[in-house]
Amino acid sequence: MTMSAAPACAAPQKVEPGPDAVVHLSAAPPCGGASATGRVTLAVGEERIPVEMTVPAGPVAVEDVLPVVHGLSSLFAARAAARAEAEGRAVSCRAGCGACCRQMVPIAPAEARALARLVEAMPEPRRGRVRRRFDAALDALEPLGLLERLGRDPADRQSVALAYFAAGVACPFLEDEACSIHADRPLACREYLVTSSPDLCAALSPGIEQVPLEARPSLALLHADLRDGWLPLVLALVQDAQAPPSPRDRTGADILRDVIGRL
Repeated sequence: MTMSAAPACAAPQKVEPGPDAVVHLSAAPPCGGASATGRVTLAVGEERIPVEMTVPAGPVAVEDVLPVVHGLSSLFAARAAARAEAEGRAVSCRAGCGACCRQMVPIAPAEARALARLVEAMPEPRRGRVRRRFDAALDALEPLGLLERLGRDPADRQSVALAYFAAGVACPFLEDEACSIHADRPLACREYLVTSSPDLCAALSPGIEQVPLEARPSLALLHADLRDGWLPLVLALVQDAQAPPSPRDRTGADILRDVIGRL
């Protein structure tokens, strides 16, 4: 992946082909900051997908390039949904169905940082409401001892996830059974698509038909983040307050090269 530096203004994340069928993704810095733009070609089976990415120039934290990883995740999710629909299996996930929003959502440390930034940037009184939901979720989980079991034994993760779901603790960002941060939702949420009935998700019953993806950027990011492994979304604000600042010892191009190499 080669990148050239140029001044750029912030641009919204895009997951769409341009007129030359190139997918454009951006995590550009604020207006006046320097950015670097490069192009890679993703080999997906027999298909080749050209992707152009713009990131801040110079050393950055992993969370600074997260919008590009979001774009990659949404790209593979969209392709998976299109394949399922072509086979006559429509994706049943939609606003108003928050069944999966009571599962234990695994996120990388960079995602925790980004979510904490997102909450901090919210205007009041919304910021206060979201923070109180995070506190309420932790208050509900602490007596169950679930958070203490996280990370101790990888083989225990499934049982912890099932107990978490049984506790019925909703994601702090769930409002009216819909994701209130849909554009900024975690990678695991972007990559979880089903074609089965929402009732099965609500009960976490056998028979859930999850749509397979060609690649999972969520796992690639986790390995490229080089920190303490995954954590549940409900600990995002705690992790941000307690962990040391993110290292800024790699360029955006280097981080993305690592992520893409792990897809």
